[in-house]
Amino acid sequence: MFKEFRWFINSYKRNLLFGITFLLLSDIAGIFPPYLIGELTDRIFENTINLDSFIKFVALLAGIVILKYFLAMGWSFFIHRGGNEIELRLRDMLMSKFLDQSMEFFEENSTGSLMGKSTNDITAVSDMIGFGTLAMFDATVYPLFIVIVMIISVSWKLTLATIIPIPLLAILVKILGDKIYNKFEKAQQAFDKLNSFVLEDVVGIRIINVFNLQRVRRQMFGEKGQELKDKNLEVAKYRAFFRPIDLTITAISFSIAIFYGAVLINRGEISIGKLVSFTFYLNMLIWPMFALGNFINIKNQATASMHRIQEVLDYEEEIVDKVDAIDKIENPSISFRNFSFKYPDSDYILKDINLEIPYGTSLGVLGKTGSGKSTLLKQLLKYYDGDFSSIIINGRPLDDYTTRAIRETTGNVPQKHMIFSKTIKENIMLSNPNATEEELNKAIEMADFKKDIKDFPLGLDTLCGERGVSLSGGQKQRIGIARAFLKDPEILILDDAMSAVDGKTERNIINNINGRKNKGTLILACHRISQVMNLDHIIVLEDGKIIEEGSHAKLMELDGWYATQFVRQMAGGRYSEE
Repeated sequence: MFKEFRWFINSYKRNLLFGITFLLLSDIAGIFPPYLIGELTDRIFENTINLDSFIKFVALLAGIVILKYFLAMGWSFFIHRGGNEIELRLRDMLMSKFLDQSMEFFEENSTGSLMGKSTNDITAVSDMIGFGTLAMFDATVYPLFIVIVMIISVSWKLTLATIIPIPLLAILVKILGDKIYNKFEKAQQAFDKLNSFVLEDVVGIRIINVFNLQRVRRQMFGEKGQELKDKNLEVAKYRAFFRPIDLTITAISFSIAIFYGAVLINRGEISIGKLVSFTFYLNMLIWPMFALGNFINIKNQATASMHRIQEVLDYEEEIVDKVDAIDKIENPSISFRNFSFKYPDSDYILKDINLEIPYGTSLGVLGKTGSGKSTLLKQLLKYYDGDFSSIIINGRPLDDYTTRAIRETTGNVPQKHMIFSKTIKENIMLSNPNATEEELNKAIEMADFKKDIKDFPLGLDTLCGERGVSLSGGQKQRIGIARAFLKDPEILILDDAMSAVDGKTERNIINNINGRKNKGTLILACHRISQVMNLDHIIVLEDGKIIEEGSHAKLMELDGWYATQFVRQMAGGRYSEE
């Protein structure tokens, strides 16, 4: 157990030491009242106490209770604070891990699984550090104190007789604990599946409504919910055994104490007051018996959860910057030299790409769906691990630069625009939080989005809703384009970024992009030739290879795929990839 949490214990040991010290002092203070009550009982029976002595006994008991109250405040603060601290630390560690990962990591780990580890699993670990620490000491150290006091102050015979059933409790708890560990891990996996399913339905609610899939999705949700319920019930079933076992063992111990205690009184080996004290001490052992079951339960759940979290924390990043990597790029010229690339578990998507993109020029990328356009652009951003030695920037391999430097230099507008549940203004300013109002307005004009602002109830301060639910596809795209313009990058990448805008808006944006010439490099991938025909250089991809390249005029002279598509599109026909 301690192996999983050693990193936290080492960093938080001072506060944990304070908490444990207060807890031990509180436990020690709690041992005195039963002894004093036993003494008081004997003096009353023996008629050897007066009012003054009685008041002193009561005052001493009250003082011990007050002291125990303040000691309890101390351990509660430091120990439960530890639970909150590890919760914060783990969330921070997981979030940092997520932000540093390549796209391959998110393909291997579902969103539901990552959310489950960031919520339920962290809560289980937090419970272990907080309540679990208390239960551990109350199930081990605390009963040891009580047993020692029972032996010394009452009777070693009576003590040994009453604790005989406790080893049986430990054995049963160990068996149940192992069962709970396995069942809880399966329940968490079922929660991951349900979480992923709900996230998909929330994101795809429009599709579900359009195709009347509510009944089907509700049925599928019910099946996954039932699976989670069944797994949780299996955990609850084994948890339910703890209480009856605790009560049974406790009842047996009390029965032994009463009957054997009466025998010892009859023999004159103990007094009535001693038996009263012993009964109080035995009653104080009831909670440690429960605490043992609770601790085993919490410990096994936390261990299972920590293993799941550790899988993420131990995941080795596919893309790691060199120690001496360059952290700044200026006026980047880009070269692909015999570059090939494949995703994990796939054939090569890009094959022997040779391409020169001098700084300040513009490149158009065309091709059929699946030809490798988006994949080519993603390599410049180091989204996936690959042969970065074949991508050259300013004469140096791509992996000679830090990932941060590459992405700071680049402004990317992907096919799928991510709109956060913030205002329109905040979404645009994500790329440059320190931008001035003038720069913001210029970016909005460049994306031809200004005409839409007046239609929103609060203008730029209108909330976009989760994933931009209140926006049209074209509005999302133009917010993404404005976001990239506001960054004013040296390399601007537009990956089919205007597929949802009308022809007039497209022309306005293209004219604004053309007006940006000589201010950086432009790479534009799309299906519409009208978007790229005025760019400096155009390539056509097919099956991951460049089959045509050159200026618009040169490609028309080749009378190949590009020329055929140009004629069809200019004639107003349906775009064909044949």
